[in-house]
Amino acid sequence: MIKSRYHRICRASAAVLCAIALIVPGDLIYAAPDSSELEQKTSELQDDIDTMNDELDALSTKLEDTSSKIKKKAKQIEAAELDLASAKLNEKNHYKAMKERIRFMYEGGSLSLLQILLSSESMADFLNNAEYVTMISDYDRDMLKEFQNIRENVEKKQDRLEKEQNELSKLEKKLNKQQDDLTEKLSETSGQLDDYASKLEEARAAEAAIEAAKNADADTIALLAAILECEAGISYEGMIAVGTVIMNRVGSARFPNSIEEVIYQSGQFSPVRSGKLDEVLQKGPMDSAYKAAKAVLSGERNGQVKKCLFFWASYTGHDGIIVGDNVFW
Repeated sequence: MIKSRYHRICRASAAVLCAIALIVPGDLIYAAPDSSELEQKTSELQDDIDTMNDELDALSTKLEDTSSKIKKKAKQIEAAELDLASAKLNEKNHYKAMKERIRFMYEGGSLSLLQILLSSESMADFLNNAEYVTMISDYDRDMLKEFQNIRENVEKKQDRLEKEQNELSKLEKKLNKQQDDLTEKLSETSGQLDDYASKLEEARAAEAAIEAAKNADADTIALLAAILECEAGISYEGMIAVGTVIMNRVGSARFPNSIEEVIYQSGQFSPVRSGKLDEVLQKGPMDSAYKAAKAVLSGERNGQVKKCLFFWASYTGHDGIIVGDNVFW
C-alpha cells in the first residue's frame, strides 16, 4: 500500500515541487552555501586571527619595553634635576665666596690689596705679592667658569632626556592606538569567523541531508512523511519546520546520522513511544505529508528554525519560535 502510494506521488513530483515554490512563504526556503567554500573562508579567517594575535603579542612586548624605558628616563630626569640644582647651588656659593674675597681684598681687612702692595719690602716682594693676588683671582674665575660649564652640561642633559622621554611617550601612544585598532579588528574578524563557522555547520548539515536524500528509499520517505504528519498535523509549514529539525539532527554530531536512526532514537519523538507513528504508517501518510517529506529531502528548509534541534507542542508553554502547532528551539 505504501509503495503504491509512493509511486503515485512520484508521477506528480515535478508539479508538486513547482506548486511548493509558489505557495510557500519567502522566508521558508533558504539556500545552503557550499561547504568547501565556507571551509576555505573559515580557514582564511582563522589564519588572519592567528596573525593578528601574533601582532598583538609583538605590540604588547613593544609596549612593555617602551613603558620600561619611559620609567627609566623619568628616573634619569629626576637625577638630572638634582644634579642641576646642586650645580646651580655650587655656582652660586662660589660666586658669593669670590665676591666676599674680592670685597675683603679691595675694601679692607688686615690683608687688603693696598696693604699687601704697600707692605712689600722690595720690587721682587711686590711682584710676588701681586702674583699671589692674581693667582687667587684667576682661581676664582676658573672655578666659576667650571661651575658654569657643569650647570650648562647638566641643563643640556636634562633637556635631552626630556626630549627622549617625550618621543617615548609619543611612541607609547602610537603603540596603544595600534593595539586598540588591532584588538577591534580582531574582534570583528572573530565575529566573522563565528558567523562563517555557523554557516559551515549549516552547509554540512544540508549536505548530510542531501546525502541522506540520495539514499532515501520509499520506506524512508514514508517514515519521514508519517512523522511529519504526526508532529505537525495538517500544517505544511509546520511539517517543513519539523523536517528541518530532523535533517539538522542528521547533520549534527550530537545525533545519529540517518533519518531512521534520528526518528527512532530513544526518548525523542512521542509518536514513536505512543504507537501513533506505526498507525500512520499502516494507513499511509496523507498526500501533503508526502509532499513535505519530498521537499525536505530535496533540500527545502524552514528559515525560521534553520538552527533548531528541538521542538515541543506549543501548548506546553515553552519559549521559542512558534511554527504551526509547535515551538522550536
